[in-house]
Amino acid sequence: MYQNNNLFAFFRVIILILITMIYKTTSMPTRLGQYCSNTTMFANGSTYQTNLNTVFRNLVSNATNNPSGFYRTTVGNPTIEVVYGQYLCRGDQNMASCHQCVVTATTVDLPKTYCPNGKTAVIWYDECMVRYSNVSFFNTMDQSPAMSYKNGNNITGNSTQFMEILGNMMNNVIAVRAPEGGPLKKFAVDKAYYSIFETIYGLGQCTPDLSRSDCDQCLVSCFDRFDDQSRGFQIMTPSCLVRYELYPFFNLSFLPQSPPSPSIASSSNPVIMPSRSKGKLKVSTKVLVSIIAALLVFSVALFSICIYLLRKKAKKVEVVTNVEIVDQDFSAESLQYDLQTILTATNNFSDENKLGEGGFGRVYKGTLSDGQLIAVKRLSRSTSRDIQAFKTEVLVVAKLQHRNLARLLGFCYTDQAKLLVYEYFANKSLENFLFDHENRRQLDWQRRYNIIVGIARGLLYLHHESQFRIIHRDLKASNILLDEEMNPKISDFGTSRIFGADHSQSNYTNTVVGTHGYMAPEYAFHGRFTIKSDVYSFGVLVLEIICGRKNSSFSQASDANDILTNAWKHWEAGTPLEFVDPTIRDSCSNASEVMRCIQIALLCVQQAVGDRPTMANVVLTLDSHSITLPLPEQSSFTARPRVQRTVSNEIGSYHSSNKPIPVSVNDVSISEPEAR
Repeated sequence: MYQNNNLFAFFRVIILILITMIYKTTSMPTRLGQYCSNTTMFANGSTYQTNLNTVFRNLVSNATNNPSGFYRTTVGNPTIEVVYGQYLCRGDQNMASCHQCVVTATTVDLPKTYCPNGKTAVIWYDECMVRYSNVSFFNTMDQSPAMSYKNGNNITGNSTQFMEILGNMMNNVIAVRAPEGGPLKKFAVDKAYYSIFETIYGLGQCTPDLSRSDCDQCLVSCFDRFDDQSRGFQIMTPSCLVRYELYPFFNLSFLPQSPPSPSIASSSNPVIMPSRSKGKLKVSTKVLVSIIAALLVFSVALFSICIYLLRKKAKKVEVVTNVEIVDQDFSAESLQYDLQTILTATNNFSDENKLGEGGFGRVYKGTLSDGQLIAVKRLSRSTSRDIQAFKTEVLVVAKLQHRNLARLLGFCYTDQAKLLVYEYFANKSLENFLFDHENRRQLDWQRRYNIIVGIARGLLYLHHESQFRIIHRDLKASNILLDEEMNPKISDFGTSRIFGADHSQSNYTNTVVGTHGYMAPEYAFHGRFTIKSDVYSFGVLVLEIICGRKNSSFSQASDANDILTNAWKHWEAGTPLEFVDPTIRDSCSNASEVMRCIQIALLCVQQAVGDRPTMANVVLTLDSHSITLPLPEQSSFTARPRVQRTVSNEIGSYHSSNKPIPVSVNDVSISEPEAR
C-alpha cells in the first residue's frame, strides 16, 4: 500500500508541474476600458489633486501585501475636496499581479494618460478595477457606467440550448459568494459542458462591500445583458463583473471541486482491486520502474502536445487568410470604399496628388466629397507577400484606437486595385523634418521630446494595452507621421505580427523584413523577434531624433561606424551633449532631460534582449524624472557584421528612400530580396 501511494503521489506531482508550466500570467495588466467624467474637473496643483495623489499612494501601498485583493481609502475633509478610492483585483490573481495592475492604473493610466483631471473615474483591466470619486460610493451598488465586450464569433448549434446551459452555470456562479458580512471574496467561477468538444467557462465577482442581495441583483442584471449568439461576453460595472467564454480565461485551480460521480460508486460491476499479501502490493521493482518510466514518457509527450497546440493557436492568430474576416468585432463592409469614390478623390491617381512612394507602392492625396482630406496607399504589386502585408495592415490598424497611431479610415479591395485609406497629415513624416537641413530647425528640443514620448506611448499601446499584442518590426522616422501640431502617429503596419494579448514568447521567421540599421541583432541575424525588437528600434530612433542625423549617414563618416557607436563614445567620454543636433544644442535649456533620453536610448539598444526595458518602463521613466535609471553597458556596436539574411524593403510611407542591400559574410550566399 505504501508503494502504491507513492506511485500515485508521484503521478500527481508530475501533473501539477505540467499545469504550472502551462499556466502563466502576464507581467503587465491588460486594460479593457475606462470611464472619466468630463463634467467635474480639478485644476492642476489643487487640493483635490493632492488628496487624489495620496489616495493613489495608499492604494499602491496596500496592494503590496493584501491577499484579499480589495481595499478602499478616503483622503480629505468630508465637506471639502474629499477623495474616495478603491481597488478590486480579480479573485484568481496573485498579489504580484494585483499590485502591478494597481500601480499601472494609479501611476500612469488614470493620472496621466486617460483621466488626467477628472474628479470621477473608473478603469477596468483583466486583472483589476480601480475607482475614485469626490462622492462616496462605498457599500453602494452602482451599475452605471457599464462596459461590455463580446466575442465576434457566434455559437454553432442550438442557441436556446446554449443559453439554458449557460444560465444554469451562471446561476451556480452567482450562488457561490461570501456569506453576509463575511471576509471572503465575492468571487466564483464554474464550467459546463456544451458539447463533447466545447466547454463554457464562467466568472462572476462583486466588490466585497456589497450586501448579498445587492451582489445578487448586480450579477443577475449583468447576466441579462448577455448576447444569446456570442461565444463569449463580458459585462463590467463599478460594482460587479460577469464573463463567460468557450476557453479557460481564469486560473482553473479556482474551479469548485466536483463531487465523486454517483455512477461509479453505485456501479453493479465489481471494482477489480490488485491482489494483496501481508498488506503489501505485489509489484516488483522492475515493474515499478517501468511504470514510472512510462509515466515520464507520457508526461513529456503531453507537455509537448500542449506546447505544439499553443504555438499553433498563436500562429493562427498571427496569420490573416482572408480580407473578408478583417475583424471579428465589426463588419469589414463598414470600412470598404467604392473604387470610383477613391478615383474621384485622387483625380484618377494624378501625379499632382502624389505624396510619395515606398515599397508598398505610391501614396496619393485625396479629397472626399464632404471635403475630408485623405491619404491613399496603392498596392503596386500583387505577390502573395504583398497581399498578405495589405491584409495585415487592415487587420492591425482597423482594431487600434490610440492618439499616437495613424488612423485607418478604410480600404478598397478589388481585382483592379488594392487601396488603404488613411487620415491625411500635411506635415508628412518625421523623416521629412528630422533629416532636412532647413526643416529640422522647426524641431526644437521640446517638440522632439514630445515626439519621443508620443512614440513611446504608441508602442506601449501596441505591446501591452491593445486587444492584441502587436510587434511593429519596422519602426523608423519615415513611419512616424506628424499632424498639424507635430504630434507623432505610428504608421505602416504591413510588417507587423499579431498575437494574443497574453503572448510573450519569442517568435522566429525565415524572412526578415524591415530596414537595416533599425533591426535588433537577434532579429537581423536569427529571425527571432519579440516586443524587445521594437524597443531596440525605438532606441535607434530616439538617438536619431536627438542628433538630427539618419543612422545610415554615420557609415560614411570617419568618426564612427554607426549612430550607436557615436552615441556610446560621447556617453563614455562624458560629453553626451556633443551628440545633440547642433541646431538645438545652444538653445536647449533642459540638458538633464536630453541626457536622460540618451541614457534611455542606450538602454533600449543593449545587445542582450533581457537588458532592454519594456515600453511600460520607458513611458514610466519619461513621465517621472525621479526614477533612477541603470547605467547602460557597452554593446558590440563596433565591427558588427552585416545581415546574413534576406531583408525586405519597408511596406511604404509618404516618403522613403531606404533600399535594402543584399550582402554576404564568409562566402554565405544571400538571395536577392523581393521588393515590396
